[in-house]
Amino acid sequence: MNFTKTTEGLHKLSLQELNEFKGLVEQMIQLKQPGFRVGMKVGVDHKKVMGMIGEIIKVNNKKCKVNFDGQTFVVPKSMIIIK
Repeated sequence: MNFTKTTEGLHKLSLQELNEFKGLVEQMIQLKQPGFRVGMKVGVDHKKVMGMIGEIIKVNNKKCKVNFDGQTFVVPKSMIIIK
């Protein structure tokens, strides 16, 4: 994808406009990510819990608390695999 014209346009924006644009981009990213809910069975892409199935016990903006057989880990949403 060619971002040259977009990048040139971003250089012309004020700091306030860039912050507003950043907020819009973050909202779009959240809309396109799968929705995580408490109680979902998930896996995590990490060697400590590879192959284990955990349960989401809390959902935050960027991370989730996942319980694996009594051990709770705070995991970035990008590492969570929905089972």
